[in-house]
Amino acid sequence: MTGDIRNAFCTALCTAKIWSITGDQFGKRKGAIAVLERALYGLKLASASFHDFLGDFLCEMGFVPIRVDQDLWIKKSDNYPGYDYIVMHVDNLIIASKEFTEINELYQAEFSSKGCD
Repeated sequence: MTGDIRNAFCTALCTAKIWSITGDQFGKRKGAIAVLERALYGLKLASASFHDFLGDFLCEMGFVPIRVDQDLWIKKSDNYPGYDYIVMHVDNLIIASKEFTEINELYQAEFSSKGCD
């Protein structure tokens, strides 16, 4: 399966304290201080925040990154001899597994995705 996670960066918590003063579009709340709780596209730390967030999710599923590439995750299968693989690049995933249905159900429960085949 391949897929792109929708609103990927917005699913991850912001790892830095970032704030802004609200503008005219906030009406009566113009001039208030807004603190970001989620990573947003365009922030320098957004990609790293999402990578950590997705990594935590994959660890909960039993996957571990390989030593030479932190974007390739593997898990020894309990049901057959061999491994399941997940490759991630920013917010794109490739999943290779004989037990695809189980992994896909967990993935779909956590993330909204597009372009899955």
